[in-house]
Amino acid sequence: MDRLFTTVAAAAVLLLAGCGSDVPATGGDDPTSEVTPTGGPSASPGLPTDDPGLPTDGPTEPGQGDPTGPSGDPTTPGGEPQPNPSGTEAPVPQPTTLPGSTELTGFPEAGVESGCWLLDGYLLLGGDQELIASGREVQVTGTVDETLMTTCQQGTPFRVDSVVGIEPSS
Repeated sequence: MDRLFTTVAAAAVLLLAGCGSDVPATGGDDPTSEVTPTGGPSASPGLPTDDPGLPTDGPTEPGQGDPTGPSGDPTTPGGEPQPNPSGTEAPVPQPTTLPGSTELTGFPEAGVESGCWLLDGYLLLGGDQELIASGREVQVTGTVDETLMTTCQQGTPFRVDSVVGIEPSS
């Protein structure tokens, strides 16, 4: 009797597994099917609806994504910013770094990697590489770019705008 029950249960599981959707669960393993977005969020059964991390249809507290909260800069989705209710102008954000040229003078030194040249702790990027590698004293003008990634492993990246050789004084 136990053997018959086990056989029937196993057959039922296999039958139900075969009745699932013919669209792959991973959404892309079947090259003959096309996956299109539905455009809206779907509710998952069994998820708690009182979870504070989940969005709700009700009002939110200021500072929790409310567009009229502490930021004071309400906007309409896809629209223009609305006037500030307090009547004062909102502050204009300032750049985090001020653009401008920097001038370096000295004798460039070879870095640990081939083609990498350093001057006063700056990695010289661009400019007249022949003049930079000449062993002469140079005056380099350019800008520091700390966001740039390099393979030179040394120095702060410095984008060279111009290089001028300095003649030795007699």
